[in-house]
Order: sequence, then structure tokens, then C-alpha cells
Amino acid sequence: MAEAVESAIADRRHLIVEAGTGTGKTLAYLVPAVLSGKRVVISTGTKNLQEQLFYKDVPFLQQHFDSPIAVCYMKGRNNYACRKKIYDNDKNAFLSGMEEVADFQIIRDWEHTTETGDRAEIRALPEGSTAWAKIDARRDTCAGSKCEQFDRCFITQMLRRAAESDLIIVNHHLFFADLSLKDEGFGQIIPEYDAVIFDEAHEIEDVVGQYFGITVSNLQIDDLRRDILLAARAQNFGCAELDRVLGQAWEASETFFRIFGQSEGRSVFRTTPVSSSAVSTSISISAAPSN
Repeated sequence: MAEAVESAIADRRHLIVEAGTGTGKTLAYLVPAVLSGKRVVISTGTKNLQEQLFYKDVPFLQQHFDSPIAVCYMKGRNNYACRKKIYDNDKNAFLSGMEEVADFQIIRDWEHTTETGDRAEIRALPEGSTAWAKIDARRDTCAGSKCEQFDRCFITQMLRRAAESDLIIVNHHLFFADLSLKDEGFGQIIPEYDAVIFDEAHEIEDVVGQYFGITVSNLQIDDLRRDILLAARAQNFGCAELDRVLGQAWEASETFFRIFGQSEGRSVFRTTPVSSSAVSTSISISAAPSN
């Protein structure tokens, strides 16, 4: 397998390999990837495997190479803290309840010591912490290079490390998010590379559908409503009219999604008392390619 991977990278051709658990396939693709002298992206099905590669497998390999292996891992933006949001919460707390306040204290203390800003480092933070959702580095609330924390930003630092690495470890979600951005002409997340290795490739199909289809959810609309309210409080442009409009938008969202019912999977519209224009609108924004 290692020889086949070496040949595929050198000849720039596709290769599909199937091997059982415990047969050493991770090392069989890591060794030729490192020896190739090219920038290789390794995409995994889970963040757990991604971390195993970075923290266990590559360090093991490094013991057998004289020169250092230039490697980094990249995750989606919501896995990283936003320093500006942390500092803003210190000044104008957007937290709700004692649980969020306690979680935020953990995050704030950790921010002083972390080098990566990766949420996975905080073992004491509950998995479903709502405080994290208020300080993560999601793109839709990012000011980019205009942010006063841009040079210290964990996303900026991650991108710089990637640009200096020969081996970049990502997960399938980030890889296809990057392809989606390139496809739409919005730049890129992952720097240019020569080859990509998909580990756990059987999970690719579902992930591709998420990034090259079109989706909308009531949770997305609720997140948008919440972000607008937080921004209004922070920038002091909130008013009763804004609250009323956001309330109407949420009610319309609830009405819209009730059209689909509660069943899993694909479904057709049921007969509902909503107007034909509402049905027409819902079809146009929810349709996605059947493949």
C-alpha cells in the first residue's frame, strides 16, 4: 500500500485502497506522504482521528526522521475561540444564567494560556456549553482583517501555520467547505496542495451533499436573530421596532417549517392553509439536487 500511495502521489493519479482495521494503513500513507517532498492534505472522517494523527501518529513517525516534519491540523472555525468576543463579553456580558457565567470563566482563564484556541483543549467545558457558541470564531460574525485582534486571532495563526506546513490534517467537513468556497469564488481556507488523502472515505458522500446542496433551518434563522440582537446591544442601535421585526421573522420561520412536518428524510408538501406564495417561496429555497 505504501508503494502504491508513493506511486499515486508521484504520478498525480487516483488510488483507492481498502484495508482492515489494525493493518497499519495510517503509516502506509503517512510515510510516502512525508517522503514525497510535496504538500499533502490528509482529510479524516472525524475530529478524533484528526487529533490522533496529529498528536500520536505523526510524533511517532518523527522519531524515525532526522529532519522535522512540518505538520499542522485545521478545523472548522466554530472549534476556535474568538478573542474579540471574549474581550467584548468581559466588558458587556451577553451571558444568560449562572451556568454560562461559570463556563465563560473557564474559557477566559484558558484563553490566557492556549496557543491554538482549539476548544478540544478545554476538558472541563461541557460538550453542549451555550457559552462557547457565544464566543466561537464563526465566519458570519467575523470582521476579518478589520478586527483589532486580527494578528492575534487563532484563525489567522492557524492559516499561517498551514501555509508553512507540508502535511496538513483536516476533516472532511473542512475540506469540502474549502472546495465550496473555491467553487463560489470566495477564496480558500486550505492553502494550495499537491495531493489529498481521504481516510474514512466512505463518509465523503454525505459531507459533499451538505456543502454542494442548499439548506436552511429554523436553527439558522434563530442564530441570525440572536446575533442581530447581540450586535444591537453591543453597538447601541437596538430599538422596539427591531425587536418587533425580529419577532415577526421568527414567527414566520416557525410557520414555514411546520409545512414540512416532523418526519425524517424527504417529504412532499402536505395540504396546508398557507398561501400559494408562501409555498412557492418555501420550494425555491429548500430544493436541493437529488444527488
